[in-house]
Amino acid sequence: MRHIIEAAENVLKKYGGRNIFKTAENSGANVWFRELGSLKGFYVYENKRRYIVINEHLDDVMKTVVCAHELGHDMLHRELSDGGIRESTLFLSSNKTEREANLFAASVLISDDDFFEGLSGTNSAEALASGLKLPVELVEYKLEIMRFKGYKFNGGSPDSGFLK
Repeated sequence: MRHIIEAAENVLKKYGGRNIFKTAENSGANVWFRELGSLKGFYVYENKRRYIVINEHLDDVMKTVVCAHELGHDMLHRELSDGGIRESTLFLSSNKTEREANLFAASVLISDDDFFEGLSGTNSAEALASGLKLPVELVEYKLEIMRFKGYKFNGGSPDSGFLK
C-alpha cells in the first residue's frame, strides 16, 4: 500500500493539485470525454501515448472519481494496459489492479486534512462521504489508507458491487 500512497503524493506534488483533470493532463495523459454507453471509463497506453477516456454522461462527481481511478491505472499499471484497461465497475475490491486504482483515487481526491476536517461532528463513512460530496466507497478506501497509516477507525471494506 505504501507505494500507492507515495505514487499519489508524487503525482499531486509534481503535476498539480486536487483538480484531477488538470493533474492528469499535466502528467501527460490525454483526458477525453466520450459516449461510452454503460462503460464509465477506461485507460489506454498505446504507441507511448496515454489516454483516459471518461463517459461524458456521468455526473461531475463520477467524472472526477473515474478520472482519478484511471490516472491510478496510468501511474501504477501502465505496463499492463497495452490495448487498454476497460471496466464498467468501479470499486471492485476483488481485482488487485482495480483495488490499487481505487486506493490511488482515494489518496488523490481526499487529503488527510480534508478527511480529518470532514470527520468533525460525524461518526459514519456515509456522513463523511456526504460532506465531502464523494461516493461512500471512496471514503471507505480512504479509511483503509488511514488505518494503514496507523490511525484507529472502525468500519468495513468497500462494497465490491458498487456501480455494477
